[in-house]
Amino acid sequence: MSWTRQSRIVTVGIYAVAILLLVNVLVMLGGGGSHLLSAAWAQRQPPIAGGAGVFVMPAQIAQNMWGCYLLDVDSGTLCVYQYFPGAKQLQLLAARDYKWDRRLPEFNTSPSPQEIKELVEKMRKSAATEHAPN
Repeated sequence: MSWTRQSRIVTVGIYAVAILLLVNVLVMLGGGGSHLLSAAWAQRQPPIAGGAGVFVMPAQIAQNMWGCYLLDVDSGTLCVYQYFPGAKQLQLLAARDYKWDRRLPEFNTSPSPQEIKELVEKMRKSAATEHAPN
């Protein structure tokens, strides 16, 4: 096979691939694949774990213990359920109204936010003295 014939075959192959890629893009952007791109175009999507202010999330409660969390955003309530496979039941373990919890600036944390603030200020001062001209 001559060099010019080989180069023509390669050129035709490259054009064929380019045309197929263009057709693929047109199908994706057109009606055929628009459902695939809706999230990329920031269109409203149904929530994965719930909707209308109620969300369910699977959870591992402990080793070999499974259940789920239920979060009701509108009422500000968090519930925890455990699944008991032998009884084939889902039982409520705990429920809590977290509306007031969110208003606490700190609770049962270590180090405290004030300690973190002081540490950051101390580090900024030491960095400023290291980089100050002598």
